[in-house]
This record gives sequence, C-alpha cells and structure tokens, in this order.
Amino acid sequence: MAVEHFSYFLLGRKFTLRTDAKGVAFIFNRSRENSKRALTRADGWALRLSPYSYVVEYVKGDDNIADPSSRLYQGEDEPFDEESSPWEVAHIEANAIGFITDSEVKEYTKKDDTLHEVAEALNSGEWPKNLGRFQAVSDNLLMKDGMLTKLGCVVIPDQLRHKTLDVAHSGHPSTAKFKSILRERVWWPGIAKDAVEWVKACETCALNGRPEKPTPMRRKFAPKTVWETIALDFNGPYARFGGISILVIIDYRSRYAIARPVRSTSFGNTKKILDDVFNKEGFPEAIKSDNGPPFNGEEYRNYCNIRGIQTVFSTPFFPQQNGLVENFMKVVNKAMSTALARGCDFHEELQAAVNAHNSAAHTVTRLPPEEVMYGRRIRRGLPLLNRGRVDIDDRLLDMRDSESKLYSKTLADERRGAKPCGVHPGDEVILERQAKSKGDTRFDKKRYTVIEEHNGSLLLNDDDGHQVRRHVTQAKKVHNWRNSNDAEPSEETVTSRPSRSKKVPGYLSDYVQQLDE
Repeated sequence: MAVEHFSYFLLGRKFTLRTDAKGVAFIFNRSRENSKRALTRADGWALRLSPYSYVVEYVKGDDNIADPSSRLYQGEDEPFDEESSPWEVAHIEANAIGFITDSEVKEYTKKDDTLHEVAEALNSGEWPKNLGRFQAVSDNLLMKDGMLTKLGCVVIPDQLRHKTLDVAHSGHPSTAKFKSILRERVWWPGIAKDAVEWVKACETCALNGRPEKPTPMRRKFAPKTVWETIALDFNGPYARFGGISILVIIDYRSRYAIARPVRSTSFGNTKKILDDVFNKEGFPEAIKSDNGPPFNGEEYRNYCNIRGIQTVFSTPFFPQQNGLVENFMKVVNKAMSTALARGCDFHEELQAAVNAHNSAAHTVTRLPPEEVMYGRRIRRGLPLLNRGRVDIDDRLLDMRDSESKLYSKTLADERRGAKPCGVHPGDEVILERQAKSKGDTRFDKKRYTVIEEHNGSLLLNDDDGHQVRRHVTQAKKVHNWRNSNDAEPSEETVTSRPSRSKKVPGYLSDYVQQLDE
C-alpha cells in the first residue's frame, strides 16, 4: 500500500524498502527457487510490486521510524475504572432484560395513593369524583394478595406504568399487537392511549413503520379540446436495443398516443422529437411530465415558456400522478419484448402497437383515439367502407370520461384506505429511502419540516435550507422520539463487570523524549 501510494516518486528509479518483517525481506530478496515455500499470500504482493525496482532491507523494530504509533507513550495507566477508562474504546454488554414481578407491583401499590383510594372505595361503596374511571369498571375490580386486579389483569400503579410499557414493547411490536399484549396481562385507565403514544415516540418503530395513508384521489377530467393538454414520459433504456429510450406523448382528451425512440434522454434529442410533433399538431396549452431528465432542466422550461406552454410536474417518485402516460408503458414494453423475441425491427413492432392502440375503441371514451383526435376514420390494413368525417358527441365523451374517473376514484380510495392528509405545514416528517439494502430501515432518520401541503404533495425543508418535494405516501409524521435511557431500570437490572489493572509494555519507551516542564 505504501509503495503504490508513493508510486509517482518510485516508478522508474531504484529504491530501498526498509521493514522490520524478516519474512518479507527473506521472500523478496532471494530467488524464487529458494523462497517459493514461503510464497503464499506474498505471491500477490510480489505481483503488485513487480513494476518497481527495489531492495528490501531488514531493520529492527526499535530502529524503524515508521513504527512510532505504538511507542510514543510513557507513563503508568490509572487503575481500570468501570465508569470511564481512557483505554476503553467500546465494550459489549448483555442487554438487561426487564421484568415486572408480583412483589414489585405490591410494593408500588402500597405507595400509590390513587390505588389506595380505590381499595377504600371498593370496601365502602363510596366513590370520589376523581375516581370516575375506576368506578366505571368497579364491578370488575378486586383486591387480591396486595394487588388490584381487573378481570384477571393486574392494575399497574402509576409509578410502574412507564417500565411496564418498556417491558411490553420488547421486540417493537406494532401498535395493535402492543395493545393486545398489554390487555391480556395488565390494565390501567387510558392504557390504550398510552400504548399508542409509546409506539409513536419509538424511533425504531418510526424508521421501520408504514408511511402515511394516501389522500383521496382528485380526478382531472378531460380537457374541452384535443391537443390542449398532453403528457410526456420516457420508457427505457433498453439495453438489448443499444440503450435507446422511448419518448411517449399522449393527448389527454382523445388518448391519442405517439411513441418515438431516442438515443438518449438529453434535451437536444427530446427537442428534435417535440419540434417534429409540434410542427404537425401545433403547440399544446400544457404539458404534464415527471421530474426526470430532461424535464427538470432549465432548457426545457425555457423551451416551453417561449412557446407559451404551461409546464405541470408530478410529485417526484410518485408516477401515479402521471398515470395516463405511465399506463401506456405496458404497450411499449410488450412491443419491445415482442421485437426481441421475434428478432424483427423494433421500429415496425412499436409503430404497429401504437397504431393498434389508436385505432381501437378506448375503454373510457368507447371511441378510437385517432377518430377523436382527427375527426375522421383512418384506413389501416382492413377494408373501410364508411370513410370521411366522423361526428364526435363531445357531451357524451365528457360524460363517459367523468363517470369512469369518478367510479375508479371510489374503488381506488376504498382499496387504498385513503383519508384526508394528516400532515400539515409545520409538522416534521421522515422520508422513505429510495434505494436500500437488506437490513436497512424503511425510512431515513433525517427529519424535514413541512412548508406546504397540496393534495398530498408535500414541500419539505431540511435543516440546511434545502427543499424537496415528496408525496405523503412516501413520508411519515414523527413525534419527539423517546430516548433509549428513559426506561428507568430498577436496581435488579443494573449490571457490573469486574475491573482489572493495566500496565504499559516496557518496549513502548522507544522514541520518547522527556520534556522538562
């Protein structure tokens, strides 16, 4: 490593390599015939050092100037201290397993004034107003062996509830399972609420939990005219076809699709495709796309601004907001895989798939996209008797579009369990990892502050002032996380390790210079 690090100075000149490893000097300075029995791992070293011209010279460790790190200390160590030791880098300690014993419950029950009042009320039948929550279940309460019980569950004194929650949450069960564990064994007023708050304050549960519920869908109905709003997206790259990508353009009203292959997703290639399409169809009023290249660049924004085109972007990493064009990618993928399987030209297969989509009646409008787009029937490979202009009933098309979207909204909201956004400006959230390995937590620990929220799309700000946008389904609202030392362990759980003394080896006195104070 040292030779390769300084290779700029060593290549092309002969040098001396001084080391206190006799084995290295023996192996590298003798012929391979005499030293081959020692060449195991050193074979790799010899190969890596073969470009250099050098002589290995053995020096004693005491005289090796490269060996001071273990020799520059002089003096005696303090006795080993369990609490703080200057030599202790880390230590492994078995986890203290918490227990709630009957004797502990009895001891704290005696000290708990509230439970003492409950016991007296059970005997007298007179309940003070401050014990209303106990009075509501008084028929199920019973003093037994110095403990208050409720239907076979122990009523935990107030000072012991914190520890009870900590012990029951071992293994970090979900909120539902956590409450189930508690209900089977213990009880106190408000136990369910305390269990929910305990899980919310657990950092481990937050980082591995589920994201926020999706918000109800807001459907955007078809524009009033064709080519008013279009959607763009790239599919690919396809490595088997030279790394090309497919640019897909879809009109929102007619569902008319255009697919063009491009060598790269740079703005230069995209601009050529857009110019060619716009020369035939004209400029739309709005273009909806995701935030990928080249749509996230300044060149694309300037291109649209000059032509009076409004740019609309979906939330990053949330392709559902550009669902019309995303759904068409199934057609593109099928065409490309067909071309690969049959060994034919993908241009022809892709265009055939697009023509089939445009000439078939759409499931929503029940009209072929090309007829809605151009207002006429287009002749394809099959005979066509009724040629000429087609009268499109715009009111019928709008009705079919709205009915279909509202129906799918109802089904999707019910299936996803959608509810109004529970994250508001000022809240803190953590975000899902976009790429993770096995064992990584689902969420990253970094916190963001919500600046604004619109239909589930969150504008977030971190501590450094950087802004990002994410959908609420990729975020999780966080609370003040509980410190792992908040569990207040009892005296029985405190562990100790035997102490030992340390003595610095004598050979560490090398290379030490005594300084006068």
